[in-house]
Amino acid sequence: MTLNCIIIEDQLQAQLVIKNHIEKIPHLKLLGTYTNALEATPMLKSNNIDLVFLDINLPRINGIDFLKSVDNPPSIIITTAYSEYAVEGFNLAVTDYLVKPISFERFLTAISRVNKNSDVTDESGMSLSKEFIFAKDGHSIIKIYLKDIKIIKSDTDFTIVILENRQLLLAYSLKFWEGVLPKTKFFRCHKSYIINIEKISKIMGNTIYIQKNMIPIGRSNKDALLKKINLI
Repeated sequence: MTLNCIIIEDQLQAQLVIKNHIEKIPHLKLLGTYTNALEATPMLKSNNIDLVFLDINLPRINGIDFLKSVDNPPSIIITTAYSEYAVEGFNLAVTDYLVKPISFERFLTAISRVNKNSDVTDESGMSLSKEFIFAKDGHSIIKIYLKDIKIIKSDTDFTIVILENRQLLLAYSLKFWEGVLPKTKFFRCHKSYIINIEKISKIMGNTIYIQKNMIPIGRSNKDALLKKINLI
């Protein structure tokens, strides 16, 4: 799967940061960089653009006004130094709102949200966007299939991702995983744990069993989980 994207940003340094982040993610393809929104209009009309990184404070027309003028816009990730436009941006159904300076971890979160909202399919017609996530592992970008995730456990500044056949120690917080994993399949049952609901073997008392793993769950979280799986 490939997401065709463009950057609309008038600051060179900000352009470079976004370009560097894009280059680290294999399924992103940058088709153009523009210093104002009007220059980008022909590209949007004549090409299959899936994603736009859009600054707000732009010459000639600002990003918000430009977005209001576009019919059927692609996924939009706002990139700006100002947080006060966030509400207006989300009212326009942007995918995410990144405040500069943009870290790579935060950038990945935004891209994962684009993946979840996309309808990209492979040759078999299977939706790819809801099947996997990209994550940074040291100097590498790895693909993790959601069906393989059993448990994600907090470990100080890292998280342990327990898969079917291996474990990963990744420099992400549980909050990051909460933001990118589909809530229909994953549940934060404890301040230190997120579980894949489909992997639950049984629930006994205040303990969830996932194969040989035992995960604690509090009463309020247990009630929420039981409601989620339609048992109450």
